[in-house]
Amino acid sequence: MDRSYAVKDDYRKEVFSIAAYLLWNRRNALRLGRPVQPTNQILSTAGNLLQDFLAVQQIDTGPPPATIRPHWNKPDINYHKVNFDAATFKDHHLAGIGVVVRDWRGEFVGAVSSSMPLTHSAADMEALACRKAVEFVAEIGLQRVVFEGDSAMVINALNHNTAGLSSYGVVIEDIRNQASMFQFVIFPHTSRSCNCVADALAKQARDYRSARVWFNFPPEVIVSLLMFDVH
Repeated sequence: MDRSYAVKDDYRKEVFSIAAYLLWNRRNALRLGRPVQPTNQILSTAGNLLQDFLAVQQIDTGPPPATIRPHWNKPDINYHKVNFDAATFKDHHLAGIGVVVRDWRGEFVGAVSSSMPLTHSAADMEALACRKAVEFVAEIGLQRVVFEGDSAMVINALNHNTAGLSSYGVVIEDIRNQASMFQFVIFPHTSRSCNCVADALAKQARDYRSARVWFNFPPEVIVSLLMFDVH
């Protein structure tokens, strides 16, 4: 088969997969009495989302590379995974925090995006992002949780209580105290490429004057990332 036809076929499959996800969201929105997108626009929206994703990831639609980017992995059944991240905007003197919660099927549960004055180090901000994640999960009542972040320094401090007298030591201690209330909790380290949804939410926080929270339906900025993150 001509490689160009294979690429086009893969592209169509991805568009149809996104369209199915959008139709599923539309059905839930109808059930809850929320505004919905006309069905005749679903395919074009799916195509636009795929193009946005490809543009952000700078993916070549030609032959696949020899090295495959690692992907986010689902937690065990009846557990939830929470990814957190922080971003800094020095030109705006702001920092952003992003948190996303997904269940064992990889389905979106909730998310937070918030900003704050940039008065802390990068490690401090990552610790604060983790604390926001723990607080958010406690508020919505989840009990068996995997908190995943890409800051090796913060994850190591959480797992080995090595923050000591560091500037974020008090935050780490607070996280550990709150986490003790869950039935099950772990803090594994992950790569940046597996933390892209939380990263996008943290970067989006620059545009918000106050914290934004979403349940059941993700914000537009992470829809395509969610679709391509689950394998």
